[in-house]
Amino acid sequence: SMAGALLAIVGLPGTAPAQYRLPTIVSSFRADSLHEAAATLLAAHRLRDAARLHRRSAELRAPEDPLGFRCLNEAAALAWFAGDRAAARVDLAKAADHALARGDLRSAALAYLDAAWIAQEQKNPRQVWELGHRAEMLADSPLLGASDRAAILQRIRRAPEAMRMAMRQRP
Repeated sequence: SMAGALLAIVGLPGTAPAQYRLPTIVSSFRADSLHEAAATLLAAHRLRDAARLHRRSAELRAPEDPLGFRCLNEAAALAWFAGDRAAARVDLAKAADHALARGDLRSAALAYLDAAWIAQEQKNPRQVWELGHRAEMLADSPLLGASDRAAILQRIRRAPEAMRMAMRQRP
């Protein structure tokens, strides 16, 4: 009947969001499980494996989920201590992207600067400029508070001279 069809159409939007929420809940549960497994691997001193699980945990999270940022930051630290500088740099840049997705300009800028610092160690001036420039642009944002801006500028001032020069000169 026409009334039944209309009711089915009107009722659809109510059921559709429930269908979309389930994968999010499942992804969050899986991401949390991976995060916990990474902590277990870290306790066993398996740094590279723990970093890999932190990355996978972050991939399953929505960009605005603050735990995604945390997982990528932890992955970067573990990669750094395991001697994988390239992975640490990439993890920090992705962490910065996660911070930006949720509007945390300070965390994003500081993560970009840390990634630029690693790029400087790797003698990669293009990456130093790109990552450092992103941090500088964030430091100029009118959305940033004075204390957050000061923290970013302080980190830039503490950077090695070669890194600051590479940030100023586009390769």
